[in-house]
Amino acid sequence: MKSGPFLLRGSWAAPRKSAPRKALLRVGDLKMANKRRRTRVNFAAKADVNVTGAQLLDLTTRDLSHKGVFVLGSHPLTVGQQCTVTIRLVDDPASDVELFMEGKVARSTVDGTAIDFVSMDPDTYMHLRNLVLLNSPNPDEAASEFSKPAFDPSSEKD
Repeated sequence: MKSGPFLLRGSWAAPRKSAPRKALLRVGDLKMANKRRRTRVNFAAKADVNVTGAQLLDLTTRDLSHKGVFVLGSHPLTVGQQCTVTIRLVDDPASDVELFMEGKVARSTVDGTAIDFVSMDPDTYMHLRNLVLLNSPNPDEAASEFSKPAFDPSSEKD
């Protein structure tokens, strides 16, 4: 059956093409709407970020995953810029409980900076894994993410 003009409120009009419908997201689909593929956990700790020509000390982390960290505050960092990140697990200068990662700036806004980890030593990786699992609302899902490494944890540079 052909579609032709039709009467709409007393006047003739050509049939309208319907706009594409946006798919509705179910609760299980929310992860797909988020670009992140790794579980992030709320985690406040002190961190230092070192980039060429700048050393940002005593920053506060907002969240953490085994793929990256978000540090609060506006910082003059450029997306793609290489950096090193040190996260202190105990807020005590005398403590030596620290995680050392190499990373690159993924996003920088007035709220803070997202840093993707690109390498770390195996001990740091295990500490990070435990932190994510212990702070995750869904440890089973977070654990399954660790079966697919975001990078090679043994790619520590000499």
